[in-house]
Amino acid sequence: MNLRKYASKDVYKFLRKAYITAFIGAVLTRVLLPIAILETQTVNTLVFSAVAIFGASIVCFDFFTQRVFLKQKNVVWLMLFLVACAISSVINARFGVLGNVRNLVWLAISFFLLYPVDAELSRTEVKKEIKYVSKILILVWFVACTASLAMFFLQFGCYFDVLPDSFTRLGFVEGRLFGIFEDPNYAASVAIVVIIFSIFNIKTNKNVALKAFYGLNIAVNFCYITLSGSRTAELAAAVTAVLGLYFVLLKRFETINIRLNRALKQIALIVISLTCGLSVFLSVNITRKGLAYLPQFVGTPFEQASISDARLKKHVNINRDDVVNSTDVSNCRFKIWESALELFLSAPIFGTSPRNMRVYAKELFPNGFIAQRAYAVHNAYLDIFTSTGVVGAIFLIVFFVKYLIFIFKHLFLAPADENYYMVLISFAIVVAVAVSAFFLSEIFFVNTINVLTFWLSMGYSGYFAKAEAKNWWHKAR
Repeated sequence: MNLRKYASKDVYKFLRKAYITAFIGAVLTRVLLPIAILETQTVNTLVFSAVAIFGASIVCFDFFTQRVFLKQKNVVWLMLFLVACAISSVINARFGVLGNVRNLVWLAISFFLLYPVDAELSRTEVKKEIKYVSKILILVWFVACTASLAMFFLQFGCYFDVLPDSFTRLGFVEGRLFGIFEDPNYAASVAIVVIIFSIFNIKTNKNVALKAFYGLNIAVNFCYITLSGSRTAELAAAVTAVLGLYFVLLKRFETINIRLNRALKQIALIVISLTCGLSVFLSVNITRKGLAYLPQFVGTPFEQASISDARLKKHVNINRDDVVNSTDVSNCRFKIWESALELFLSAPIFGTSPRNMRVYAKELFPNGFIAQRAYAVHNAYLDIFTSTGVVGAIFLIVFFVKYLIFIFKHLFLAPADENYYMVLISFAIVVAVAVSAFFLSEIFFVNTINVLTFWLSMGYSGYFAKAEAKNWWHKAR
């Protein structure tokens, strides 16, 4: 059957939108504890299997109809990376096969469905898709973060047994706010993306009430970040703020034509941007300390500050137990990375395969930290080297370098119009997730909200930058 005869761009656009909705819904069943606790592992597996089959079907549909993904910039390097993953999986087949097949499917969906943006779509249509994704995440994270903050103010916290040998935390526990999220580090990193989406909606919305809501949402998500105790999110927020402010000021300086030579102008931009990044750290610390005093106003009992004055109340303890009471500043990450490096050196060409790293470690390096603790690498980039070796890593490095050259060229040279800021906002999301990926397992081999936002935003930034480049060409002619 000739699918081209029955297909149209509207059909593909609808299917892509439907997949994004389904993926977000599936991921939320894992990250929101009230749902995750009630859902069995079997049901969860069936849900994600259905979403994977749906996504793979859309990729196949696109291949036999519009072939949008083949027109995407630099996609060939992602194809080569998939080939490297497949070769690694075959080499390490004795450690497992099905898991690697699933990983290849999920990677293909990220590369060929989420990343590609149809170049023939109008800017208005692409902005509508961004708004659609942003509104879902904003609404969900606003409700979830508000509920989590309520747990903090009520000083509610408890533990749940999820398996015979594991448990999960709910509410304010161990000096940090888990809230209704399964992992505060991932939740806080998504909160940064939600804040950027909120800024986008404030800039593109004329409704005063909605602008006020998005402003409130920024405050709620920022408060969650501060109380989550996620140092990863703090660093990602600071780096994103530095880069974002740098390019905003760069264009502002060009607009008002400040009379400084190029070197002095760059020094001024860098100093102001770095000061902004430092202010993020300071504001997080100040806000955290301030919020620690608020639960007393809802009648929560506090620890007495001293025996001599029983009326004096002390603020909530907001120091993370696993940081304050540990001599390991990395919270075991250095040990994990050292163990991952050992695995990489044992198979430097094609790696251990994406899914088999822990099985590989238990069989060949049983005394290693990853084998004994069954931890993920907690660094997406080291994970690539360990899982796919130098071959896979080289393909991705080339892909990202070419992407960064293209985007930075645009950000430095393009005029400061609406299109420019669409590129900047999309790129800011890419940066936020990419920085988080230095300390979390993100971007590859996992199914998280940030995997979705990262690849979508890479596609959006490339789309708007490419559209602007076409305008330059027409003007030059």
